[in-house]
Amino acid sequence: MITIQNLSYASMIENTNVSFQIGLNYIYGKNGSGKSTFLDCLSGIIHNYSGTITGNDDLIYMNQNLYFSMKLKVKDYVQFVLTLDRVKHTYNDYFAYIESIGLKTFLDEAWNSEVSMLSGGERRKLFFVTMCYLDREWYVFDEPFAGVDDEGKQLLTTILERLVDSKKGVLFTSHERIQFENMNSTMYTLENKQIYAPFEQKQTAISNH
Repeated sequence: MITIQNLSYASMIENTNVSFQIGLNYIYGKNGSGKSTFLDCLSGIIHNYSGTITGNDDLIYMNQNLYFSMKLKVKDYVQFVLTLDRVKHTYNDYFAYIESIGLKTFLDEAWNSEVSMLSGGERRKLFFVTMCYLDREWYVFDEPFAGVDDEGKQLLTTILERLVDSKKGVLFTSHERIQFENMNSTMYTLENKQIYAPFEQKQTAISNH
């Protein structure tokens, strides 16, 4: 469980108290409401906040401004990310994972290309699926569904389902209300510099409003 007590930062977050349980959690809020700032504090990118955050020692965070050179080849990006894992995985392990989610053809074709040659949606897909391959307790994403087409959203949802089924914690932000099929999710709301109490939702279809 990740626990936040009396968190304040600049003029964006003010005296927030909230906890996130293992499973699927997301924070809904309008653009500019402070969602990215909150995740930057939670993940350790921002350090000079007041308050305490515990339970965030074992996470990986994908924000909207990934700090990778676009001149890196796809294979070099994958190699770099795999070195972040505590257990060494072979490319065969990684490709077996990629094949299991239906992206083998995509990766085969992109493998020797520079990341800059991929479309924006392809880059986000590559970053998302590769980071989710790593073994962590928590996976944190800033607006992962933004600008993603329906096929991409279904892929991301499938991967999130795998993480939840593996008893992992997932936390992401969205400026849209997200509904999931066959998954329980806990939705929080960020407004007026506060994160408000969640409500549980069991949905029958995936959609965005």
